[in-house]
Amino acid sequence: MKAIWVPIMALAMGVALSGTASAQGSFGFGFRFGDQLTDFYPQRALCLTDRQIREAIARRGYTDIALNVPNERRIQVRAVRDGWVYLIDFDFCADRVRGVKALRPAR
Repeated sequence: MKAIWVPIMALAMGVALSGTASAQGSFGFGFRFGDQLTDFYPQRALCLTDRQIREAIARRGYTDIALNVPNERRIQVRAVRDGWVYLIDFDFCADRVRGVKALRPAR
């Protein structure tokens, strides 16, 4: 009877481990080693709404704020500051600016 359980347990362990490995790759589960800058930014329990995103961008000194379509946790924002139009890459779950690109002088 004991000999039957060993192959069954080995098979079950193999299935469990292979499922875990594929889930880690496709869904982002797994260990974080602190080697990425984003590993140190805390995530909010709830992501910001459109209104809260506009307010967060306005607090950073921007006006005439236009939101693009959100993509996962990020959204592109077009806004004006100091006479220039900027394209802002904003992480609305961590409430932080990931990048800013000057597009053109504002009219």
